[in-house]
Amino acid sequence: MGTETDHLLTWSMSYSCQAAGTPVILADSSGAGVTTSVPANGPLPASCTALSAPVPTSTGTAKVGSTLTAVPGTWGPAPVALTYQWKANGVAITGATAAIYKIAAAQLGKTLTVTVTGTKTGYTTKSKTATATAAVAPGTLGPAPVPTITGTAKVGSTLTAVPGTWGPAPVVLTYQWKANGVAITGATAAIYKIAAAQLGKTLTVTVTGTKAGYTTKSKTSAATVQIV
Repeated sequence: MGTETDHLLTWSMSYSCQAAGTPVILADSSGAGVTTSVPANGPLPASCTALSAPVPTSTGTAKVGSTLTAVPGTWGPAPVALTYQWKANGVAITGATAAIYKIAAAQLGKTLTVTVTGTKTGYTTKSKTATATAAVAPGTLGPAPVPTITGTAKVGSTLTAVPGTWGPAPVVLTYQWKANGVAITGATAAIYKIAAAQLGKTLTVTVTGTKAGYTTKSKTSAATVQIV
């Protein structure tokens, strides 16, 4: 049977990354197996406790209202528990701790990154941060339907603008009635009572939608028949 030196040599070559006390079978000089345990010879080398940690990336458009997705890459040795933190201009965004992040209006003009942190029992925790996105652009309102008008095109009658459903909700809507394409002073509500000055003209209504972090958008209805 081999000597203790044989066992220690075999352990030092093959089991240097096993925790102390781990049962192992070592081969002696005759090829027989001897059950023993890894000696308690101090902390494991750093190379044994380092996680394999790639730099993450993110997919999606850097635009208010759009969604970014963190792509962490393959960490090892598997399994590795991963957590996420999105940041704007390097500052952590409160609550943005999932792999997916929907860009809020507060991030307009900022660059975004995601930091992925890997943890595993017996290994040193490691964090990696993705390259920053481009500056976040304004979002696009949508849907933004063309409004319609209900009511009779007649002096003294009331017309009502029907804006349709704008999104993403909530969207603030304002109105401007026009006669032959010219804005009617004071006619800025969803309802308009036709004045005598509009006789013989056609009327339209322009609906404008605004929302923080989004580009303002306006839609104009088809014209009425001539006012009688």
